Amino acid sequence: MTTVTIVDDHRVVAEGFARLLDSEEQFSTLAVLGSGEALLDSLRSGTIPDVCVLDLSMPGLSGADALRTLHLLYPTIRVLVVSAAARPEIAARCLREGAQGFLSKFSTGESLLKAVGAVADGRRFIDHDLFSEVVEFLATNPTGGRTYEDLSAREFSVMQRLAQGMSIKEIAYEMNLNSKTVSTYRSRILTKLNLTSNAEITAYCLRRGLVTIKDT
Repeated sequence: MTTVTIVDDHRVVAEGFARLLDSEEQFSTLAVLGSGEALLDSLRSGTIPDVCVLDLSMPGLSGADALRTLHLLYPTIRVLVVSAAARPEIAARCLREGAQGFLSKFSTGESLLKAVGAVADGRRFIDHDLFSEVVEFLATNPTGGRTYEDLSAREFSVMQRLAQGMSIKEIAYEMNLNSKTVSTYRSRILTKLNLTSNAEITAYCLRRGLVTIKDT
């Protein structure tokens, strides 16, 4: 039996995934969690699944950050990223950073079962509607080019937080960095992406589905 942890800040979505998986004999949901921080706490407590179904865009520790942590510290866990931002460059980045699969949130329940089964068996899974575009993107952008693909992991994390309206001090505190270092990352982001302000960073990320601005 394949054990699965589901991480999504939309509780209805996460619980729907869990019900679907638990309806099949070969899957068993270990945990349904609402944040990247909760995922890391669960892993530290010893709840280690075979597969993690991970939402890409979450407040706090984002899915992108959690993916990198899983890849470094828990390499035996197979990761299926699910995202409403179904774009080939986003899927490609997730695969490059350690995910075994990428699925659009708009896919069918049958697709989710296929995806979890595939990554659990050690195979790659790419959303059917994105497959050819992702393969083409990876072939034509082996190093990413001058887009957000060209950012380091830390720069990408800072960019997401800036796009969500966090201040330099808030980012420094959350990422355990000093403010000067965060400011340096911000300058690199602006230079690499040919942007001039935090507002442009926000617009850039929103257009590409890299962040979700939630109502408060």
